[in-house]
Amino acid sequence: MRLRQWVLSIVLFLISVVFLLFSRSLFPSRAPDRTDPLSGLSTTECRALVLPNKDYYPYLKRYFQNAQSSIVGTVYLVKTADYPDNEPADLLRELIAASKRNVRVDLVLERTHEMKDISASNEDAARTLEKAGVHIRFDSLDMATHAKTFVIDGRYCFVGSHNLTHAAMTRNAELSVFIDSPEIARKVTAFIREIPSSK
Repeated sequence: MRLRQWVLSIVLFLISVVFLLFSRSLFPSRAPDRTDPLSGLSTTECRALVLPNKDYYPYLKRYFQNAQSSIVGTVYLVKTADYPDNEPADLLRELIAASKRNVRVDLVLERTHEMKDISASNEDAARTLEKAGVHIRFDSLDMATHAKTFVIDGRYCFVGSHNLTHAAMTRNAELSVFIDSPEIARKVTAFIREIPSSK
């Protein structure tokens, strides 16, 4: 009788050990996954600054003024006005000034059949800029280019939600990021260069 109890105890112990060993695979943990979501991706270290709302305009203006060799960008909407303190008109003047001091300025602007006012406003801005030697191209009519980006001197990037409009610069809830990184600048520039042009 004792031998039978002893054997039964050993068998139950072995069953318990086997159950514990395989319980993780039988019953997966419901605990949240704490692995870094970026761990498998190629990331780049950089210096960055968040530019909410009105912080964007003076910072972008300063980098336009200090540009030495190139400004590459894409904007969904450029809308200027004639009054003196109009921020978008001021930024266009800085792009023109940069072009006149032999900085290569290349911009991609949105053109669309659906939003005639956006196309008209961008075409007005393009005419002003092209007279000063700024290189302008419009995106394909088959797509909307909603990105708002600038890359200055192949190093400094502005990426975010700000259009070149008074509303974006003064009253909208907008958020852009300034990034100091030649590697990210190279990738953003490649993205801009690959935007298809309209015929």
